[in-house]
Amino acid sequence: MYNIKNGEDKIMSQKKKIRQYVQQRFEDAKNMNMFKFLRKEVEVNGTGTHKYRIKEGPNKNKVV
Repeated sequence: MYNIKNGEDKIMSQKKKIRQYVQQRFEDAKNMNMFKFLRKEVEVNGTGTHKYRIKEGPNKNKVV
């Protein structure tokens, strides 16, 4: 015999799981968006990360 109370409990449990899943996905998307827009770009030639920048002399600040 099917118990109505037990069936309602299962439905409520499933709804709760769905709400938790949706909430978690929303938070994940919000975090990804935040990292996407708040991340700062690295200055490629600023500290010798790509090529060498001359620091003294007539060619100061030129990238070789």
